[in-house]
Amino acid sequence: MGHVLRLENGNIVYDGLLSSKEKATIDDILNALRDEIPEIEDVLKKKYGKSVLYKYYLGKFLGDLLLKYNISIVERKQFWDEIKTLVTEEERIRKEGVKSETRSFYGQCYRLSLYDKEIVEKLSWRQWQDILDRVRNREDERIFEWIRNTDGKIREDDWREFEKALHLYLKKKDTSVFDDDELFAIYDSIMEMCKYWRINFLDFKKEFPQSAKIKSKARRSKKYQSECYRIKRETRKALNEEIFSLAFNNALK
Repeated sequence: MGHVLRLENGNIVYDGLLSSKEKATIDDILNALRDEIPEIEDVLKKKYGKSVLYKYYLGKFLGDLLLKYNISIVERKQFWDEIKTLVTEEERIRKEGVKSETRSFYGQCYRLSLYDKEIVEKLSWRQWQDILDRVRNREDERIFEWIRNTDGKIREDDWREFEKALHLYLKKKDTSVFDDDELFAIYDSIMEMCKYWRINFLDFKKEFPQSAKIKSKARRSKKYQSECYRIKRETRKALNEEIFSLAFNNALK
């Protein structure tokens, strides 16, 4: 499959010189995929809608294809691109990058399928995209056990802030020095930090609905997170409400 380059005017353009046997093999695979992919996508869509389980079971199917067609790790990105460009009837408009498979829709579905279904159902597809996009945030795979153990669903807005805050926290950090309880406590404290921001910024908006600071929410959120970590370092304390309060006030100055 490493020879297909792109679709041009309805015709497949190949990369490099192929023997007639190699070209026939690639054509056979593409023709098979043109039947298999739209069919499985349609079946899963009818059963699961656009939910995360649609992506999870699609990923299971894609994993079978990797084995069936002997697709190597280095060929995966191109394989996903070929499905997107030459095979699927679904419109995939999200920008996925050129070289890395990190943001590839089909690559993410496959990666999702490698986790326990119990973990998968804890997050929405958008939340999974956030963590699958941020390789550093999931480098320590214990985060998925933490997700498994969270109570109920995590709010979309809390999760977005958590992902950004975790990315900031992990700079120059080696989480392997923490045991499970220590690491999970860090995740918990970062999530509490994000919830504090959401609740208190909403209160601020209600109290000062005309404030120009509301329009700079993203910038002030980033400042709030930085301030939380700065105060934590300087006081040598674990993240707590006192730190959150000081950081929030500083972020809104």
